[in-house]
Amino acid sequence: MINGLLGRNWNEVKPELERMGKPYAFQISRPHGKMEAWGSCRVIRVREFDDRVEVVLAYEKFSPRQPKTP
Repeated sequence: MINGLLGRNWNEVKPELERMGKPYAFQISRPHGKMEAWGSCRVIRVREFDDRVEVVLAYEKFSPRQPKTP
């Protein structure tokens, strides 16, 4: 079941993890440099342990960061 979570929207996956009854933790990956992330989060990595599930998320859209105007 865990492998079926990859690429899916976080809003769909979170209730499924809660139904499993295991504690879960998630981390949101962000781009480095002059990029800005936006949009919804997608599951890009899942690791299941005996006592917990770890999930890594990434925003689905990226764009160049706009300079701030004075």
